[in-house]
Amino acid sequence: MKKLFFSFITLLILSVGVNAQKITPSKWSWALSKPNPAVGETVDIIFTIKSDKTWHHFATDFDEGGPIITTVKFKPNDSYELVGKLKSINPIKKKDEVFEVNVAYFEGKGEIRQSVKILKDNVVIEGSHDGQACSDATGQCVPIKGAFKLEAKTGSVSDSEKKKATTKPKTK
Repeated sequence: MKKLFFSFITLLILSVGVNAQKITPSKWSWALSKPNPAVGETVDIIFTIKSDKTWHHFATDFDEGGPIITTVKFKPNDSYELVGKLKSINPIKKKDEVFEVNVAYFEGKGEIRQSVKILKDNVVIEGSHDGQACSDATGQCVPIKGAFKLEAKTGSVSDSEKKKATTKPKTK
């Protein structure tokens, strides 16, 4: 009887773990401000964050001692170099009553940028992002982590694309 009871408890515990759902209220995407930059050119990596309704995602620069500040770590390689610091574009700023510190965050859609100088053809930029999203409606806060990778061929404009760019449209 004891074995049956412990087996039942074990199955119950395991089934709870299987039914647990991972909440991901913020989705990240990324792109270069110019798809095919030239060697020597400085461009921005644009990280776009889209948060679910009632959720907000914290930005990159505000007082410590509160929620997790969004960070981006870059895997170094010789095809690019970072220029300046990571920048949140137009976040909402206010004193957070729960954390009791000044915070910056995005609601709905947010943008973070990092300038990079292109040093070689076939640039590869990869790394990871780490941050936090919270909901005022439910009181939940969850970590948001992920990896990213960008690849671009510098100045890779084909002859047909060059021709299109220099050909004037016909007018009637």
